[in-house]
Amino acid sequence: MKHIKLGTNFTIFLLFFGIAMLEALQSQNWLKAIFWLTIGIVFLLADNLRKSNVK
Repeated sequence: MKHIKLGTNFTIFLLFFGIAMLEALQSQNWLKAIFWLTIGIVFLLADNLRKSNVK
C-alpha cells in the first residue's frame, strides 16, 4: 500500500470522524480522542486494502 486512495467513502467518513474527533478534543477527553484516531486509522487501512484487492 504505497498510496492512500481517497474516494466517496472517505468523504462521508471524514464528516463523521471529524465531528467526533473535534468534540473529543474540545472536551479534552483524551481516551475518546485516542479511540476516534484509532478508528480512523483502521478505517483508512481497511478501505485501502479492500480497494487494492478488488483490482
